Formats: sequence, structure tokens, C-alpha cells
Amino acid sequence: MFRFVVSRLRWLGRVPFLPQLFDAFLLVVTALTNRGKMRAIESLEQRAVETLRARLGVHRFGGVGFFVDGSELGHVHGNGLLDAFVGRANRDAAVAAGRAQPHHVFPKSGWVSFWIEGESDVDQAIALLRLAEMRR
Repeated sequence: MFRFVVSRLRWLGRVPFLPQLFDAFLLVVTALTNRGKMRAIESLEQRAVETLRARLGVHRFGGVGFFVDGSELGHVHGNGLLDAFVGRANRDAAVAAGRAQPHHVFPKSGWVSFWIEGESDVDQAIALLRLAEMRR
């Protein structure tokens, strides 16, 4: 469903508050159907605050954004998809090494996407956010 909405109904992202409502729906579904993924998302948020000194905030396209000194490092959607802005050179290296995928909407940008399925994925997600922080 997420892939369909993002690929076919992208224009809905311009409707005020609709991306946040859709992402809240994804978060509820995740909370009800996959507690391990939900715990991993919560762990990622906590560790980003503790280790990166990130400020959490609502992201304009839904999800929770990670901000350091006013710059966005990335954001995590309610279905466990982390998007991080690592820059093009780092994107190419991360994708080639299998540590991330090209961004799900803008594959040629400096963004990468990474699916968080459980606690074992949190370290890699933090590593991508660190890479985004180094790029700043």
C-alpha cells in the first residue's frame, strides 16, 4: 500500500496534513501488527536523541524527522522506512555495499532508504544517520 500511494498518488503529499495522517495510519498498523518493528522504531528515536543529540520533529511528508542544528539528517516513517540524506557519493557507496537502497521516491538524489524490521536493524539505521550528520 505504501509503495502504491507514494508512486501513484504522490500529488496527495501537497494536501495539508494528509501525509502526516497517512503516516499516523501506518504507525497504528505497525503498532497493532508488528510489535518488534514498533520497538525498533522507538529504539531508533531514543538512540538518535541520545547519541546524535538529534531533535525529533514532525516531518513534512509524515513520520518523525531527526534534526541537528536545524538540519534534517533523515526521517522514519510509521512503517519502519528510514530515509537519510547522506549525499550522492555516500549514497553510491552505501547502496553498493548493500547497507541501504536508493531513496524510494528520488533514487538519483543524495537520499537513501533503509527498512527497519527489528532491533537488529537499529545499529545500521544509526550508522546511516551518522553518515548524514558527517555530510553536513
